[in-house]
Amino acid sequence: MLRDIGRRLSPTELFKSDRLVLDAEQSGLSLFAPGHVGKLRNVVDVGANTGQWSSMLLNCVTPKKLIIIEPLPHAFAALQKKFGNNGRVELHNVAIGERESVETLKITRDTTAASLLQPREEMRAVIGSNWTVTSEVEVPMTTLDRLLVDLAEISLLKIDVQGYEKQVLAGAKRTLSKTKFLLVELNFMPQYDGGSWFGDVHEILTRDFGFFLANTSRPQVLNGRASMCDGLYVNPNLVREWVKPDFV
Repeated sequence: MLRDIGRRLSPTELFKSDRLVLDAEQSGLSLFAPGHVGKLRNVVDVGANTGQWSSMLLNCVTPKKLIIIEPLPHAFAALQKKFGNNGRVELHNVAIGERESVETLKITRDTTAASLLQPREEMRAVIGSNWTVTSEVEVPMTTLDRLLVDLAEISLLKIDVQGYEKQVLAGAKRTLSKTKFLLVELNFMPQYDGGSWFGDVHEILTRDFGFFLANTSRPQVLNGRASMCDGLYVNPNLVREWVKPDFV
């Protein structure tokens, strides 16, 4: 797996190979066809929380630029501490959506579930008390098209915005046209009031932007129900050769 994503191990790293394989799996890099991960140059992490995904990414690859976006103030402080001295990393303390505005971010007990949307009460039976909103904070919101206007090419765009995917995509028309790969959380059940689910995201990406779904992670199962997975979408206009045909 590490060879397929272009991650070469030095002799001193051999003992860390199991950890690196886990990072490749949890970051979604293992979903790529061989030969593509090593070519990632500009990577964007939308909804970074405290940098869990970005840290795993950097353990496996070294992009030219990594843009990290997170609206939650205390999570952003952790990002500054973790990545502030990395010259390849650019940090933005904003929410991403379909317009320029100020919005109310709902902070849950488990901050990875914080969202601009209200968590559905029905999800308590599936996820538990960590879904409880404990506080709220006003945050600035912008669009990906405005924030990334000067970036000529996006190798990989990762989106994890807790049900706000439709709004993020609505403000990313120009961004998606220059994005090669999109890694997005796909929910099989609505987790937030008015939130996106797999059908919404898949239809928008395939119908409106021409992406195709190339691979998915194994679904997370909560209380006997498939809850979510990560989907890897490919822009065929920018990635001419994805894999060789499986047939002759």
